Order: sequence, then structure tokens, then C-alpha cells
Amino acid sequence: MGATRATSYFEDFRVGMEFHHRRSRTVAQEENARWSLVTMNTAQAHWNHEAMKTYLDGRFDRPIVNAAVVLGIAVGLTSQDISENIFADVGLDVIRLTTPVFGGDTLTAKSVILETGDDPATPHSGRVRYRILVSNQADAAVGTLERTVLIKRKSEWQERDAAFVTKHWPHRELPR
Repeated sequence: MGATRATSYFEDFRVGMEFHHRRSRTVAQEENARWSLVTMNTAQAHWNHEAMKTYLDGRFDRPIVNAAVVLGIAVGLTSQDISENIFADVGLDVIRLTTPVFGGDTLTAKSVILETGDDPATPHSGRVRYRILVSNQADAAVGTLERTVLIKRKSEWQERDAAFVTKHWPHRELPR
């Protein structure tokens, strides 16, 4: 069972299900610059305000948020609804970033389940592939990506998960 939802096991997902994720996230320029520098991304477009005056003929007046930051936030926005019971990440692909993101932008996400199925290598989990659509505060599409995950099967994990929650959070009422 997930920390915020009891209905996030493999069996709870169906192709075509749509999620309009409630949470949103404002990106700070400082975290963008820090992530770019820590990962040794030397592209000044992510952290140098002065360089942006001439970069791409001055098209942008401030640094552009690193794509890895945008992708990480996009995945995180979906976790409460889809991947709280994840067993493993299988892949991120079909990534399209269509509109630049800047420090101060607020991102939101919607998801649709594209495919579900068995995974022979992990019979205790099922494979779920979903598309994430990311927008900014102006409701402009920022990008899309597809994520494939292995999600725990209720039949294999529910009792163990309930015991774990009871042990670590004894005062929490468990959903039925």
C-alpha cells in the first residue's frame, strides 16, 4: 500500500485511465543552477544570466531550466497517484520537451495509462506504461514523456505492506 493511496497496486490500473495530478511544483532558478553545476553540465544557458543576453541571439532573457530537472519533477508529480508501489523503474522514453522552462515557472502534470501487462521476470509485479503531459502555469505544454514501471501486485504485497505500515506507523488507520 502506498503512503498516500491504498489503490496503487498493479491491479488498480487500466488502460485509458487518466490522472490530473493535484500537486504542482514551482522550479527555483537556484536549484536549476545547482543541479547543472553538480552534474558538471557546463552549458551556461542553465546558470549564467549574462550569457543569456547573447545566447541564441538573446532569444531568452534568463537561464533555461535543465531538462533533467524538468523530467525529474514531471515524474515526481505523478508518484502519488501512480508509482507509490513501484518495484522498479524500467524506462523513460519518447521524451519531447517543447517549451522552455524558466526558474519561477510552476509545472503541473497529467497522465494516461497506455499499457499494462505481466512481466515474466517479476511475477510479483506487473508492468505499467504511462504518458506524462507536463504544462506550465500558463497551461502551455512543456513536454511529454513515457514511463514504464513495475508495480507491486496486491496479491503478493498487500499483507506485507500492511504489516510494514502497522509496525512503523502504529497510529495510522489503514485503508480497507
